[in-house]
Formats: sequence, C-alpha cells, structure tokens
Amino acid sequence: MQDARFLLDRSVGGRISIARLRSAGWDARTRAEQYGDERAQRMRDEEWIAEGTRSGFVLLAKDHRVATRPLEAHAISVNDARVITFTRGELTAVQMGDLCLRHEAAIHRLAQVQPPFVMALNEAGLRRKRLNLP
Repeated sequence: MQDARFLLDRSVGGRISIARLRSAGWDARTRAEQYGDERAQRMRDEEWIAEGTRSGFVLLAKDHRVATRPLEAHAISVNDARVITFTRGELTAVQMGDLCLRHEAAIHRLAQVQPPFVMALNEAGLRRKRLNLP
C-alpha cells in the first residue's frame, strides 16, 4: 500500500479526513499542505488535477461530477489522472474516511491501474465513470 499517494481536494481534505487516513497508514496530503492554503483556495480544478497528477498523486475529490464537466474531464484525460470521487455529496468527513477505509485495498490498487479514469466510491465499492470528452 505504500505505492499509493493521495492528494485530497479541499472538500475532502479537512483535518478529520486526513487524520483518519494517515492513522491507517495512508500517504495522504491536503491541497493546502501541498500548495499552501492561499494558493489551494485559488486553484481551478483543472490546475490541481494537472499538478497533483504530475506529482504522482491519486486524487480524491468529493464531487463526482468532475467526470462530466468538460474542462475537468479534459484535464483528467490529457494529464492521465487517477481520480476517486464520492457518489454522495452529503457525506461527512467521518463518513468519507470510513468509506475509504472500508474499501482501502481496492482504492490502493488504483495506483497501478492505467489512467486516465474517475472512479466513483460508494458503500458497494468503486465504479468507473465515463469521462465527458468530445
């Protein structure tokens, strides 16, 4: 599991989520830790997708619509990003952490899967989402 490194989007990367993942041994960083709080707040989705991917991270985002919005889908495709999203936007930090830990082995295996992709995570596991590309 040491091969997988995770970068958490702002909506996922609160103190509770990051602490839960790190306590389970995950190599995980928040956008604020990676880029500084001020820059992390200003970054467009396409920018953090590109930079996070170039840095070798599997990206963890709360918004599953990232696969359907053309700019984000394009950024995922051209940067060969590996993205995991949550299917339910109302999840709390505790619930997101629990869900990640429940499916930990499958999530960590994604570091070896050929990109680009967006995987939606819910109670049943991971499901590939289609990228909205022309």
